[in-house]
Amino acid sequence: MSNLVSVKAAIRDEIEHAKKGVAYYQSLVVTLEQALEKLNSVSGESTSLKGTLKKDGASGMDKPRRGRKPGAIGKGGRSDLPFTGKDFWPSLITTQPQSAPEVLQAAIDRLGITPTSEQRKKLSQRATFALNHLVKTNAIADSGSGRARRFVKR
Repeated sequence: MSNLVSVKAAIRDEIEHAKKGVAYYQSLVVTLEQALEKLNSVSGESTSLKGTLKKDGASGMDKPRRGRKPGAIGKGGRSDLPFTGKDFWPSLITTQPQSAPEVLQAAIDRLGITPTSEQRKKLSQRATFALNHLVKTNAIADSGSGRARRFVKR
């Protein structure tokens, strides 16, 4: 009987781990789609993955999209979070190496808010995009990978 209890617990843990993984990749897809839309709007391109034309001329928008509806967060599609623009994220990076969750906590402290789980998720997405962009443009340095990745001021 003891083996059955431990097997059930292991399966529950595995299911929980898989659900967290799915949630992570869903948020990553949303973040990447938002980044692509921003880049398309900056460069003036009108192409996107959602509206690409097929060979017969019909658009890919015939099927209803699944997932979050526009405006589902807060009022009018806004996340009800304070502005975190160009200078906000680099100002959080110090000369001491910090992990992404530590940078996120510093952002929450700086904003002086107690975020809901949705706001925390949105802020985490903003942080991920900003940190990756800052590393890519050599504004900050990083070391390690995955959960061991640390960010430091150059």
